[in-house]
Amino acid sequence: MALALAASPAEERPTAGILTVPHIDCISRQVSPADSRNWFNMARSGRETDAFVMAESPAMRCRKDHGWTQAQTRTAFRVALMDGWMREDGLISKIRKIGDFRDFLDSYYADNVKPDGRHILEHLFVSGKMDRDLTAEGYPADPESRELAYNYWEWRGALWDLEEEFRKGASDKP
Repeated sequence: MALALAASPAEERPTAGILTVPHIDCISRQVSPADSRNWFNMARSGRETDAFVMAESPAMRCRKDHGWTQAQTRTAFRVALMDGWMREDGLISKIRKIGDFRDFLDSYYADNVKPDGRHILEHLFVSGKMDRDLTAEGYPADPESRELAYNYWEWRGALWDLEEEFRKGASDKP
């Protein structure tokens, strides 16, 4: 049932088009939006292992198809959790309601991220340049809208961490 729901074009995966590691979204592509939300909520409440057990079928299929290690499989599962997080909190849809800013937020992240890929350069935030850049782009200045942008960039940083973790897991092959 999860595969049939995942194939529905009704809801785009939030990670679609922004990941740089081939096939790391294999598990996420095979599950329904409801499953990814459910697994995220389980992980949020400290039950990530239980959620991973529930994802065993698509996880093991992806592991076999791509020759992943157990560590890589677990990291790829966390990409599904990241899709669940964005869906549960509705961050992407909230950003879209205030305008079509996702491309800007993505390019700003890529252009201004620290070399480690994890965080927006602190000086942009502290100096106020980030807020000035958002304003210049027409992004709303109210605190709630700005918080959406900051949360989105935090999510992107977490995805970067997962991709790095996945790359490092490649050396763990038995």
